[in-house]
Amino acid sequence: MNRKEFIISELKDNPQDPFNQYLMALEYLKENNRGEAISIFDNIYNTSPNYLPVYYIFALNLIELKRFKEAQLIIEKGIQLANSTNKEKVKNELSQLLDLYFD
Repeated sequence: MNRKEFIISELKDNPQDPFNQYLMALEYLKENNRGEAISIFDNIYNTSPNYLPVYYIFALNLIELKRFKEAQLIIEKGIQLANSTNKEKVKNELSQLLDLYFD
């Protein structure tokens, strides 16, 4: 069983797990299927808003698609979440992304 097959199997067992969804989105990115990846990131963002790892990669992919307003909103919400959960490293990474593209 390859990695993608394993992730699909895990998703069948627990389809709401944001970690498994995130891994599936990363697989789609590896396959250059950004549309599917964005769809999954969006789903995680909306259904599991406390899943902090999704914010950076979701925003970065939106930036690459020139969807700047959406990306900026996601970055700002991610910074707020990182702040409220004392995740300084994630907060700094998101702040750097914000500074790089929006300042």
